[in-house]
Amino acid sequence: MPATEEPGSFFHALDEHPTSELVVVDFDETLWLRNSTEEFLNSVRPRFLAAIVLQVLGMIKPWRLFQRGSPNHYRDWIRVLAVMIVAPWSLWLWRRNAAELGPRYVNRPLLDAIERRQGWYLLVSFGFREIVEPLLGAIDPRLQLRESGSFRSGAALRKEGKASALRRHVGPEPLARALVITDSDADRDLLQASAKPFLVQWPEAHYEQAGLKPLMPFVYLQRVKRPDENYLRNAILGHDLPVLLLAYALVSSQPVTTSLALLLFVLSFFTAYETGYHENDRLGLLLERKPKVSANYHLLGKNFSPAFAWTSAILLAGVASLLSWHQATWVPTAVGTGFIGFLDVWIAFVVFLVGMRLLFRWQNVIEPQGRIVPMLGLQVGRVLGYAVIFPTTVIGVLFCVAHGLSRWIPYVIYRFGGTRREVPNHLNCLMLLLLLAGGVAIGAGTEFLLTWQAGLIFAYAGLRAAKDLLSFAPRLVPLRPIADLPPDHCGAPLNSAE
Repeated sequence: MPATEEPGSFFHALDEHPTSELVVVDFDETLWLRNSTEEFLNSVRPRFLAAIVLQVLGMIKPWRLFQRGSPNHYRDWIRVLAVMIVAPWSLWLWRRNAAELGPRYVNRPLLDAIERRQGWYLLVSFGFREIVEPLLGAIDPRLQLRESGSFRSGAALRKEGKASALRRHVGPEPLARALVITDSDADRDLLQASAKPFLVQWPEAHYEQAGLKPLMPFVYLQRVKRPDENYLRNAILGHDLPVLLLAYALVSSQPVTTSLALLLFVLSFFTAYETGYHENDRLGLLLERKPKVSANYHLLGKNFSPAFAWTSAILLAGVASLLSWHQATWVPTAVGTGFIGFLDVWIAFVVFLVGMRLLFRWQNVIEPQGRIVPMLGLQVGRVLGYAVIFPTTVIGVLFCVAHGLSRWIPYVIYRFGGTRREVPNHLNCLMLLLLLAGGVAIGAGTEFLLTWQAGLIFAYAGLRAAKDLLSFAPRLVPLRPIADLPPDHCGAPLNSAE
């Protein structure tokens, strides 16, 4: 691969290149200083519709069915076709937008130099002819594409390579003597086939992935705040949701409907909760000396829209309320049935969301160690707060509190200089549940423990704790005297004050 060169070197070589010899010019981010595919996708309206499609595709990556690994030749083709299926008017709209976008982002010095030379040149692009040609028509109707992708051919050109395609049409000798300019090492075959290859990164060129604004629910959480944890699967659906099902759905008269409503309420809750995570990163950069902010924040943070997140959260809560209003703790007796009951449950949950958001705001603006106070409310509230709608039992409440406390303890350890990575959260949850249940049983009797719900809760908590015990059990055996240990164990963590 040739090294990246300055534009001036190319212009000098172009002046000396015989007019009878071929010049091959890449289109995207070379002759045109943007990526045509991304600009097309960015032009789709309504914008949120394209964002939904593209972000869902980005998570499931269906192009891996055709080709694993890198490069992903089918990625852009699938993205464009998927968007056009849900927004078939997009190509018509693009032809109108291209009339303004083409001249705006044309690389005028490069185009003028090529046209002034009045020699043989060809334009090539991995972009799609249906997208690129309207831009060329707006820039200069005389410009013609020689090689490009198309909606019909899909990834064919990417798989074959530009060099092979050009050899079929102009022959190997003209290409071997050609002057080639491109911005991308994806054209390495073309650069290697030419005697005069130029890899030029134009200062004015800019690539921006389309479909990231507004970020869909959980994208910020998954890719920015917790990029290495799969937080949605492991923490929200894997930890919080089972607690809610055991605490609320098991005692419902319609457990299946309540379970579905709880799932929607959880999705609504964390969609709104993401606005607190975004604010935490934004204020951290402004207020903290050593903020812990993911590198992805600088790439994606600007695409997060609190207004869109809240709108999505409120709509999800509305659907959940429609399913669950007749199962609410207080609505049937307080306001009766019908539309008013549904509306009251919806409002009650939104008020709960607002209260949790205000608590999150408090946490984000105070000193780091002081944040353990609002964090207690956030961790307990994220499971116990659903009691504003659904009925539960004493053991259900105790389980929610124990779960919240078990998530709060590692945060306290972290804020005071420790590490939370090895804290046995599930073991702590079981011990806290036993402690709380024992205290209530001493004061109020054991009847609440003699139910099948209590049995399932203790069984679930015990099974989760058993997994922690597998790694934590060595810490529960008595210490051995240092004199009895092998020499290489002296001073090891086994006899340290853990």
